[in-house]
Amino acid sequence: MEKILQITSHSPEQTLGLAEKLATTCFVPGDVLVLSGHLGAGKTLFVRGLAKGLGLDPDMVNSPSFTFVNEYPGDKPLYHFDLYRMNDTSELNEIGWNEYLSRDGIVAVEWGEKADQFLPERYYKLEFAVLDETEREIAITFERP
Repeated sequence: MEKILQITSHSPEQTLGLAEKLATTCFVPGDVLVLSGHLGAGKTLFVRGLAKGLGLDPDMVNSPSFTFVNEYPGDKPLYHFDLYRMNDTSELNEIGWNEYLSRDGIVAVEWGEKADQFLPERYYKLEFAVLDETEREIAITFERP
């Protein structure tokens, strides 16, 4: 595990801006981002910022809690998973998990720890901690064998 960044976001706008900047300067198609944190910690908000940075409409991004995955096509597509309601890892096969991981786009996975044994060898882990009503601490590490 290699810590890349630890930052305190003081507002939702800062969280969006951070994600937008990282989408244009750090993350590339083929990257898998695992977002962890309590409900309301800012995971979906971060994915909206990623979408904006990738030139996609951030207003189209919502939590795919009932479908497990939303696809946002574009020059740099974004595949947004939310595994919060996943009951069993066998559901990953049903949604084509491995196919998504091999596509040319960025894969953002909320509650990705539920798929821990099915994650690729290399991925970014983003941990969101609620500090208060508007502040969040976001720690980003690069996981590799």
